[in-house]
Amino acid sequence: MLYDLRELGEKGSDVDNGLKPATDFEFNRYHVDLATLEVRHERIRCTDLEDALGGIARATKLLANVDVIDPYDPAAPLVMNLGLLSGTRVMTGLRTFFHGYSPLNQAKNGRPGLMWSAGSGHFGTKLRGLDIDEVIFTGRAERPTLLHLSAGGDGEPAWFEFLDASDLQGRMVNDRIQDLHGRYPEAHFAVIGPAGENYENVRYASIALSTDNQLETGDAKPRYCGRGGYGGLMGSKNLWAIAAEGPNPDRVRGLRDVNKEINLGEGSARYRDLPHDRGGTWRNVKMMQEVGSLPEYNFAPTGTDVSLPLVRSSVEAGPYVVLDESCFLCGIKCHKNVYTEVNGEAGEFRAKVDYEPLILVSSNLGIFDPDTTLDLIHLIDELGMDSISLGVTLGYAMDYNRRNGADLLGGLSFSDTEAVTGAIRAVAAGELPELGQGSKRLSEQVGETAYAMHCKGVEFPAYQPHTNPGFPWALAGGHMSMKTFFLYVIEREIDVDYWVDAITNRGPLFLMDDITGLCKFAAVTPDVEAEALRIATGLDISGDQLAQLVLDTFLRGYACERRVGFDADDYRLPAEAHEPMAGSELPHFNTPEFFDQVQRGVMTILDERATAAAYM
Repeated sequence: MLYDLRELGEKGSDVDNGLKPATDFEFNRYHVDLATLEVRHERIRCTDLEDALGGIARATKLLANVDVIDPYDPAAPLVMNLGLLSGTRVMTGLRTFFHGYSPLNQAKNGRPGLMWSAGSGHFGTKLRGLDIDEVIFTGRAERPTLLHLSAGGDGEPAWFEFLDASDLQGRMVNDRIQDLHGRYPEAHFAVIGPAGENYENVRYASIALSTDNQLETGDAKPRYCGRGGYGGLMGSKNLWAIAAEGPNPDRVRGLRDVNKEINLGEGSARYRDLPHDRGGTWRNVKMMQEVGSLPEYNFAPTGTDVSLPLVRSSVEAGPYVVLDESCFLCGIKCHKNVYTEVNGEAGEFRAKVDYEPLILVSSNLGIFDPDTTLDLIHLIDELGMDSISLGVTLGYAMDYNRRNGADLLGGLSFSDTEAVTGAIRAVAAGELPELGQGSKRLSEQVGETAYAMHCKGVEFPAYQPHTNPGFPWALAGGHMSMKTFFLYVIEREIDVDYWVDAITNRGPLFLMDDITGLCKFAAVTPDVEAEALRIATGLDISGDQLAQLVLDTFLRGYACERRVGFDADDYRLPAEAHEPMAGSELPHFNTPEFFDQVQRGVMTILDERATAAAYM
């Protein structure tokens, strides 16, 4: 928690002494050496807004100039932190962040890139209750380790207890969390799955964060920090689970209007269920299918109705019930949880459906059966892997075999659900390292990179690179850190200047919630988010200041990429992204010549800005 140095009143009391600058706050940082199990606590005065706001703003400043050659080196730092609104009573303020040099993200010179991964759930709230703002993990524990975090004495730092986690070995994610819940019923948890144990052969292992719904029902409903392979970084340090046992936040008066805007405003509308439109990211299936842009057979739309069984209305017409459920104290209810229908009611829980995993492990692999798809989503989650990276890499291997009449990875082929299921289990067990290394390394290994759907080693979400010249400048996944993935489908602009502006000015603003700790599905403006910060924390900040800080953080992250060796050859799309999509009604515009102009414009602007800011 951030502390006001001039008014250290009772924690959780209303802000009634006026707004204060960032330099009037402090934050708690813990350094943990897992090799020696030593913990060092610092209470640090904030020097700027980056320090005060936390999240990726503080972590990027901290890590941007750290030299890391091997992300799995014990000396490589793994940072866990919160945004300033994480764990507050501002609706959706639940996110926990993991930062470090990614085992997946890689420049052509072999150096890893700095990324982060974020997840909601209730874990971050428990960290906030313990006044833990940031933890920097280094070293490697001698044995599989469970870190139990609990409150210290009056005014004392949190207590860090290191316990043997060997009994978790090989167990599914939900089984691990339910076991830990039995031991610590007041805690919430961050855990890796089997894939994280086998990190050397799985570069996209995830971290699961427990939810109230999961602990109350026993169902496998955690939230995931999926992108970038941070479950592997935890595994490389032999840190298999964290249990945080802290109190929930106190109420703060004055948040009613802000929370109402988050809950019922225009920004979150597309993630809610409305009378005329079923919400959640699942709704994207219908929209993308109608314009012939839905990834099928490794991002190659067929222009047919073959994917219609995956549309939400089609699934609900089958033997399933879809319930809209939510994270702690959130009214948006973006979770679209699918259950087997039993006498018109929800029976057995099957899977939580989001657009990206749904499509990338179904139509992108030539699988169109909803029941099979629900099984695959559930299996990947339980094994602790990022379904985006895994689904894209599977699609690449299948496409390679189809084009070459080859038997790569046992001859994986589109629509072969039995082989897909076997491959998923083998990857998590570390038995298919070629597939577990991701599409970049696999495509370079076999010598065909033109249809490997990634930038900088990070696989594309289920949005076509053919229509998004902005993918290469996303810092931490194409649909989470650069809001250009939907622009062409919605706005249909094909002007070079439009795209340069979108990539350098509009797109990076999507990072705002990765700084403050709100969920991206809140989708509020900088002015509303600044108002939430003023009311909940007393920080003196305007919407314009917040927006500028977001752009500065993006610029710092870009400069870090340039520092470690990312150059123009890294900021490119796969060659086939510049060819027309045969089954799409969207006009083709992203030619190699067009993209070259965009790239020159973007990199000129960003290099000049980074140099002027002394980041480069």
